[in-house]
Amino acid sequence: MSPQEFAFALELSGQGAPLALLADLAAQVCRHVGCDAVPTTELTAALTRATVADNAFGARRCDVQFLAKRNRLEIVVSTNGGRIWQTACAIP
Repeated sequence: MSPQEFAFALELSGQGAPLALLADLAAQVCRHVGCDAVPTTELTAALTRATVADNAFGARRCDVQFLAKRNRLEIVVSTNGGRIWQTACAIP
């Protein structure tokens, strides 16, 4: 794996982490790879939807993945294997 490529994933269960903490983490990852646009508002909304979906189905799990490769950073939020939200930004 080259220095520009990495994968970072979080599996949140129970009460999970505070949304503000996850938004800050996403902002740090975006800045680390050089993405100018940090989608914190959209990410927070997706995490909120994942939490609501988890509560509706009785499950308490949310996954957040960051994948950087080929000059692109992808951020994916899913719950119980179902994708809730995904975005990508170019890495300069």
